[in-house]
Amino acid sequence: MRALFALLLLCVGGGLSPLGWAQESAVSQTPDVRMIFDVSGSMKANDPGNLRASALQLAATLLPSQARGSVWTFGSQVRNPLPGGKVDAQWRRRARSLAPQLVDYQQFTDIEGVLRDATDAPGGKRHVVLLTDGMVDLPGSGEEKRTRDTASRETLLTSLAPELASRDVVVHTIALSHNVDRELLERVSQITGGLAAVAETPEALLRAFLDVLERIVPSDQLPLEKGSFDVDDEVEGFNALLFHDEDAPEIALVGPDGERYTRDDHPDDMLWQSNPRYDLIRVPEPQVGEWHIEGPVGSDSRVSIESPLQLRSDTLPPTLYLGFDVPLDAWLAREGEILKGNALPDDVRLRGELRGLDDETLAFTSLKAGDDGHFTGTLAAPEKAGNARLVLNADSDSWQRERVQGVNVVTPVTATLNDDATQVTLEAQHPRLNVDNTQISANLLGETLDVMPDGERTWQVALPEIDPEQSVPLDLDVSVTLDDRTWSIALPALRLNPEARIGVSGADVDGDGPRAEALPGDDNAATQEEESGAREEGNLTALAGALWGKAGDEWQALRPHVEPYAKRPTTWAVFAALLLALVLLWRLRQRSRRRRHRRRREPQV
Repeated sequence: MRALFALLLLCVGGGLSPLGWAQESAVSQTPDVRMIFDVSGSMKANDPGNLRASALQLAATLLPSQARGSVWTFGSQVRNPLPGGKVDAQWRRRARSLAPQLVDYQQFTDIEGVLRDATDAPGGKRHVVLLTDGMVDLPGSGEEKRTRDTASRETLLTSLAPELASRDVVVHTIALSHNVDRELLERVSQITGGLAAVAETPEALLRAFLDVLERIVPSDQLPLEKGSFDVDDEVEGFNALLFHDEDAPEIALVGPDGERYTRDDHPDDMLWQSNPRYDLIRVPEPQVGEWHIEGPVGSDSRVSIESPLQLRSDTLPPTLYLGFDVPLDAWLAREGEILKGNALPDDVRLRGELRGLDDETLAFTSLKAGDDGHFTGTLAAPEKAGNARLVLNADSDSWQRERVQGVNVVTPVTATLNDDATQVTLEAQHPRLNVDNTQISANLLGETLDVMPDGERTWQVALPEIDPEQSVPLDLDVSVTLDDRTWSIALPALRLNPEARIGVSGADVDGDGPRAEALPGDDNAATQEEESGAREEGNLTALAGALWGKAGDEWQALRPHVEPYAKRPTTWAVFAALLLALVLLWRLRQRSRRRRHRRRREPQV
């Protein structure tokens, strides 16, 4: 468990000796971390605040001294401003000095070239962290350039990524905006066993880097809730990484005895590093009890620990799939030995969760103990694609342990529309799916389309001619048969003609047809609203007729009570005023509708 403790100690201590390294097989080798930063021209728009510099500074702070590290930049050319070497104080200083080189922009984006160069040097398990806007963009023009870009992208997916996986190279991708070829980045990470994330703010970028580092160096944590955490008597030291806004007030740490510590007032053996966006605090041999943090604490803050009592698990997958359950296997260990039988506390409980990045619980399950000391369970299939976190939690009445791993939830089958919008290619992403165990149905506005196998793991859907002025959804459903079980998965709809002016939201099989949404600037909007108004007025007329008939039926019974009022002048005056008010309201409604029609015909920005 000492991995992240050593990692954070070195952040603040620089030349201090490490406390140790994790004993798990997943991190038994010295990690080799190669960071790649995109400096292509498109990054001017996608990263105007140079968030890459913040990421580099964070990595220079958090990488442990046991690691080897290197820094690469790329556009049309690949550069290696910080060659591979042991992460020490000198390496950290050199890494922090590279920020200006991240805005030395080049014209193109050769992702294939930089991955080849950065992974060429031999080594053991290599972790590549690729920060990019994710668009393959090679020199050239016209059709020749499009052909080169397409060929490079295809090479990345079908040749280079599988080759890297076979050489024990893991590629973690972080996209710095939504303007990315997200499918490309996700597929490269999936194939090589890495994590794919999207970051648009400094806070999100720090989160993405921390999730990647937790993949490289798993660690135990103490749950941090509302600025408090409980330290038990088996904790030998903790490190608090506390995020906050740049202009946030000073943070203070309060011990169980009420003693208050700050950046400028703390014991000599407590190490404290303060940065504009986070504070990093190392406390050796902490007091047992509840600790408090005074001041704002960001959602991605965490407290990692060093303890002989450790929470362990099988390697948690970096990629989860919509519609597929997640098996979990965890255990407790002391000094590397699995606790079982009488060695386990009677009140110990283990559970697993899938949490969103906002800490919302998306799925939850309790893990059941086995005779071998392993706790197992199955987490319900995720229902929403995107980044999330898998959380394992173990607790008893006297202690708690938590382990958090970032994951990316993706669809088990991807759908890609070809350039001329006549065909959709479906490709299985889940490693166990193929044309023999997977059936796919496609529906377009109530019409069932043929889905034809086209290889071992791909299908083709021929599309009928579609009005180019309409944006329509292609609904896709997947039926999977695996392990003597069959179930269905609804894929996100693929929208055809997404830039069209009319958006069709679905098909009404029993009614008058598809439902259309008029988009801004549509000349038909006024006509559609007039027709809607005519229908509404027709409905009101019919309702009035029905009410009049009902009134006639009741008139005879009410006549003796009403006739005395009809002889009074004030009754007719009130009746006339009500009638005039109704006429005025009707005229205002018609004028308002005409004004709305004129506004819809104005140019849109």
